[in-house]
Amino acid sequence: MPAKIILNPYANRWGAKRRAPDVRRILDALAYDYDWVETEGPGHGMELAREAATQGFDPIVAAGGDGAISEVVNGLVEDGDVAQATLGVLPLGAANDYAYQLGIPDDDLETACRLLVEARHVRTLDLGRANQHVFMNDFIVGLGAIANMEAAKIQRIHGETRYILGAVKAILKAQWPTVGFRWDDGEMPKRPILMSYISIGYRTGGVYFFSPRAQQDDGKIDFLTADARSRLGVFKLLPKTMKGTHTHEPGVYYHQCTWVAIESDDPLPMLVDGEIKSDFPTEVDVRVLPGAIRVISGVTPGPRPEGAYSNRPR
Repeated sequence: MPAKIILNPYANRWGAKRRAPDVRRILDALAYDYDWVETEGPGHGMELAREAATQGFDPIVAAGGDGAISEVVNGLVEDGDVAQATLGVLPLGAANDYAYQLGIPDDDLETACRLLVEARHVRTLDLGRANQHVFMNDFIVGLGAIANMEAAKIQRIHGETRYILGAVKAILKAQWPTVGFRWDDGEMPKRPILMSYISIGYRTGGVYFFSPRAQQDDGKIDFLTADARSRLGVFKLLPKTMKGTHTHEPGVYYHQCTWVAIESDDPLPMLVDGEIKSDFPTEVDVRVLPGAIRVISGVTPGPRPEGAYSNRPR
C-alpha cells in the first residue's frame, strides 16, 4: 500500500496550504507512492487517519503543525494503547515541536521529504493519554493552556513570537486554579498552582523547555507543576523555562512517573499538543502508553539548552 498523506491546510495560518505544492513536487520527483487528502475542519484528521489505517495505508503522514500530528495520532490509537500504522511527519506548522525533537527540519522541505521517503530512521516512541485525549508531546493545564488561547487571538504576528506574547497576556489576566495531584509514589495536596505540565517530549511552543530531561522512549511521563506566585514572580520564572533552568526554582516540582491523577476545585482549560480542548474538567487521569507508536524520524533530535541535564528530577 502507498503512504497516506493527511494535510491540514490551515496550519500556520494557511501557511501549510501555500507550501503544499512544493511538498508534492518534491515527493513526485522522489517517486514517492502516496495518496493525498486534506482536512476540512477540526477533528477531521482523526477521522481520516482512522480510515487510512483500516484501509491498510502505511505509513500515515501528518502534514501540518503539532495539532495536525496529534489528530492523526489520535486516529491511529483511538481507545487502544498502540498505533495501528507507522507515523510520518511533514512539519508545516508554526512551532513544529514534535518534528524538532524527531530531527526533521521545518525550514528545509527537501530534506524533510527525503527523510520520509527513505525512512531509514524509524523510532519506537511513547505516547500519553489524558482522559480520552492521546498526546505525543505534551498536556498542559493552567497558565500554559491560557497562554495558547491568548496566542490564538493574535492575528498579525506569527511563529514563536506569538506564543511569547500569548504568555505575557495570560500572565496579566490569569487567575490561578486550586489543584491537587497524585502519582506513582507521591502526592501533593490541593493548592493554587501556576500551571502543570505533563509530557513525553522536551520542547513546546517553539521556545519552552518545561521538561528538559524528558526522553520520548523511556516508558515515563515527565510531570512538572509550579506553585502560584505573584505576576512579577511569573515574569522572572518564564525566561528560565526557555533555558531549562527553572526546575530547581522554589515552588517548582519535577517528577518522572507513569501516571498522574489531577483533581481541581476549578474547571481546567486543557492544552493537548498545542490544541485547546472543549472540555474543561475538574478531574484528569494521565498515563503513559509505552512504546505505542513507530515514527519515521531524522538522524539527530533537536538540541536541548546547554545545562538542561544538570536539573535532575525530584
